[in-house]
Amino acid sequence: TTFCFELERMRQNENLVLIGPKAILVPYKPEHVLVYHEWMKSPFLQEMTASEPLTLQEEYDMQQSWHLDDNKCTFIILALPPTGTISEELNTTALSKAGTVMIGDVNLFFNDPDNDKSCAEIEIMIAEEKYRRSGYGIEAIKMMMAYAMTELGVKKFEAKISLKNQPSIDMFCSKLGFRERSVSTIFEEVTLDWQTSSAQKIDGEEDLPEPTKEELEAMQRVENQILAFWEDNVRSTTWEKAPHS
Repeated sequence: TTFCFELERMRQNENLVLIGPKAILVPYKPEHVLVYHEWMKSPFLQEMTASEPLTLQEEYDMQQSWHLDDNKCTFIILALPPTGTISEELNTTALSKAGTVMIGDVNLFFNDPDNDKSCAEIEIMIAEEKYRRSGYGIEAIKMMMAYAMTELGVKKFEAKISLKNQPSIDMFCSKLGFRERSVSTIFEEVTLDWQTSSAQKIDGEEDLPEPTKEELEAMQRVENQILAFWEDNVRSTTWEKAPHS
């Protein structure tokens, strides 16, 4: 029963839409696949995400498998225009009329070897270059972290980032209080981590360095900021199927 409840919680974002001041997180639907497929033709994005190019059919199959995967939580990031207004009922047609632009995605992976659902790997990609370093990525990450903490019971986050992606490393460390845990020269990536004030040490972590007092204080400040942002600036609604033309 407990396991089924966990799976039910994991799928609760199937039709969930989160609306922030600049960014909107929507579920990854088949109508997003064409744009996503074009993005992933980019050698730069392939390198940054450690991904291999897929055929269009493989991309559709991937979307469906992610949709059904209880260990993944995925949102597509849309940029909200400054003058855009968003109604309560959202679908592709409504968002297009509002002038939103699909710019990236944000993901949670529940891949803890002991199946601890309070631990998640978090990943973000801003695929549209002109929307990078413009506040959309940090807002999307804050919304995802807040959602994970308040609705999914996540207490520890991990981020694995290419050593060539310094802007992303800086965002996680400087703006979100993540700390460097390890560096892999083989995979050319750094692993960062972050935890809530209520996180407990779990089995298998005995060899990992404890956060310092200063690191814990920084994480606590960020946790308070993220939860306040969630409470004051983010609203949710439901994704609706587009009406037939």
